Amino acid sequence: MNVINFSIIIPHYNIPDLLMRCLKSIPVREDIQVIVIDDCSPDAYRYLKDYPELSRPYLEYYSTPQGGSAGRARNVGLDHAKGKWLIFLDADDLLTDDAEQILDETINRPEDIIFYNTTCVMSDDLSKASDRNFYGHYFEEYAETHDDRYFRYSFHSLWGKVIKRNLVETHKVRFDEIRYSNDTYFALVTGHFAQQIAVIDKPFFIVTEREGSLASSQFGTKKISLEECQTRFDVALRTRLLRDEWGVKVFSFQIFELGEKMRLFYPWEYLKLLVKLTFSHPYYAYRLIRWALGRIYHSLPFVEEKKA
Repeated sequence: MNVINFSIIIPHYNIPDLLMRCLKSIPVREDIQVIVIDDCSPDAYRYLKDYPELSRPYLEYYSTPQGGSAGRARNVGLDHAKGKWLIFLDADDLLTDDAEQILDETINRPEDIIFYNTTCVMSDDLSKASDRNFYGHYFEEYAETHDDRYFRYSFHSLWGKVIKRNLVETHKVRFDEIRYSNDTYFALVTGHFAQQIAVIDKPFFIVTEREGSLASSQFGTKKISLEECQTRFDVALRTRLLRDEWGVKVFSFQIFELGEKMRLFYPWEYLKLLVKLTFSHPYYAYRLIRWALGRIYHSLPFVEEKKA
C-alpha cells in the first residue's frame, strides 16, 4: 500500500472555475491525497462531468449532507484523510509554483505544525497585490523575538499551515460546523497542543481576495449581518475564555472589534449582549464598555481652545 504523506482538504461552494485553478496548482503524486468536499452547490451534480480535473488521479470527491458550513465540509474531509500531514486550502486559493519542493522538504520534519508565509493577491488578477495578509507581521516579529505565542494562539486562519494529522486525531479536534469563523477554534486548539512548531518565512499559499468573501467582511467598518456578527463574537469570546483558562497572555482585539460593529450597526442587540455578559462574564462586559467609550471619545471633534 502506498504511503500518503499529505492530505489536502478543500471545501467548495459554487466556484468551480476557481476550484479548477486551485487543483492545477497541486502536484499530482501518489503520496498526495486531494479531498474536495462540495457544500451543496446548486449545480454540483454536473461537476464531475463538466470539470475533468475532478477525475484526476489521487483525488476524492465528496459532498456534505447539509450546506452552509465550510467547517462541516472540512470535517468530512478529516473523516477521509489518510496523510501524515494535513493541509487546508480554500477553493479560491492556490499553492505557489515551488509547492512540490516545499512539500518534499516538509515530509520528515519533526514539528507538529509548520507555519509558512503567504502571498496575498486579488483573485481576478493574480499579479495585483492584496492587503489581506493579516498575519504577515507575525513573521517579522518572530524573526526578532522567537516568541511563538501569536502563532499558537492568535493565528486563527488555516493559511500556510501544515499540520500533523496525529495531533488532530490525538486531541479529537474538529471544526465548528457554523457559517462564520469555523476554523478559529480548530486553529487555537491545535496551536495550544502542538509540542513543537516551526515558523518559516517563505510563501507556500497564494491567498486570494474576492469581493464579498466571508473572510474579508469581519474587518474594517463594513456592515455585516447580525447573524455573522453574533456568530463571530461568540467564537471570539469562546476562544478568549479558553486562553484565559490556559493562562495564556496574548492580546487579541477580535471581540472588541466585533462588539464595536454590533454597537454601530445593531445597538439594541449590543445592549442585550452587554446585559448578558454582565451576568455571565462581567469582566468582558466592562472591557467592551471601556473599548466603546474609547472609540466614542476619539471620534469626537476636538475644539481648539481660544486664546484669552
